[in-house]
Amino acid sequence: MATTSRDRRPGARSRGRGAAAAFGFILLFAGLIGGGVLYILSLQRHDKAIENFARAGVGCTTSREFSKSGTFYVYAETAGDFDPQGTGCEPQVIPCSNEQPICFDFDGPAPVSPREDTSISYDTDDFTGTSVARFEITESGTYELEVRGDSLDTWAAVGRDPSKDVDTMRRGAIIVAAIGVVLGGLLLALAGWRSKRAATPSIPEGPGWGPRPGDGGVRAWPPEPPRIPQVPINPHQPDTPASVAPPPPPLPARAPGGAAPPRSPWAPPPPGAGPVHTTPPEPVEQARPPDLPPTLPD
Repeated sequence: MATTSRDRRPGARSRGRGAAAAFGFILLFAGLIGGGVLYILSLQRHDKAIENFARAGVGCTTSREFSKSGTFYVYAETAGDFDPQGTGCEPQVIPCSNEQPICFDFDGPAPVSPREDTSISYDTDDFTGTSVARFEITESGTYELEVRGDSLDTWAAVGRDPSKDVDTMRRGAIIVAAIGVVLGGLLLALAGWRSKRAATPSIPEGPGWGPRPGDGGVRAWPPEPPRIPQVPINPHQPDTPASVAPPPPPLPARAPGGAAPPRSPWAPPPPGAGPVHTTPPEPVEQARPPDLPPTLPD
C-alpha cells in the first residue's frame, strides 16, 4: 500500500519538533559549559601571568626580554616562591636615594622613564605584591633591571597588568553563556509551542462540526453523529392516537333517609348481593351451509 504525503506529514512534524528540542538542549548546555570553561581559564590566566613575571632581588641585576612595546609595571613583592640566590646573585641591601622601600634603574635599547603607580595589587597562592611604578617600552629588545632597597624581604617583579586579558576572557565567557542560553531557550520554546499546537485538534467549520449542545461551546473531535429520532412507520395507525378514559370517581355516600345513589359499574357489589356469575356464556352455534356435492367442470 502506497503511503501518501498526508500520511507522512504527522511523522515529519514530530521529527522536526524533536530536532528543534535536541538542538536547543545542545546549544543551552554548550553555552553554559563553554562559558564556565572560559571563566576558569581566565582565573588561571591571571595566576599564570603573575607566575611569569621577571624577578630580581635587592642588590641584583636581571635581564628581561621585551618582545612587544606597551605599558609595563614594577611590583614590590613581599611573599612568594622566589629565591634570589637561584638567579646567580647574592642579595645585598642598597638603600634608595629617595627613601623608597624599593627603587630600580633600566638600561636598554631605548630610554625608560618610570612613573610612580600603586593601582594594582595581587595575592595568589604563590605571590603577593603591589605595583610601585609604571613605564613604557617603545622599542623591543633586552633591558637590564637593577634593583635597590633597604630590606632583603622585598624584591622586584616586572610584567604587565595581570587582569588585562582576564577581563576580556571573562566578558567572552559571559557572552558565550548568554548566547547559548538565549538560542537554546528559543529553540526549546519553539519546540514546545509546536508540540502544543499539534496536540490541539483543529475542527473544520461547517454543518455537523460545531459544538455539542450543552457542553459550553467546546467542540469535540471526532464530531458526534447527528441525533435523528427514529419514528416507526405504521400505515394503519390513525392520525390521532387512541386514548382510554379514566374511570369515573366514586359517588358520595348516601345520606341518612335519602335515596341510594346509583352504583358505579366499577364499584364492588354491595353487601348481601347475590352471587356473581363469572362463568362465560356458552357460545352460540352458528348455522352451517348445506352439504352440496362437488361440481365438476365440463
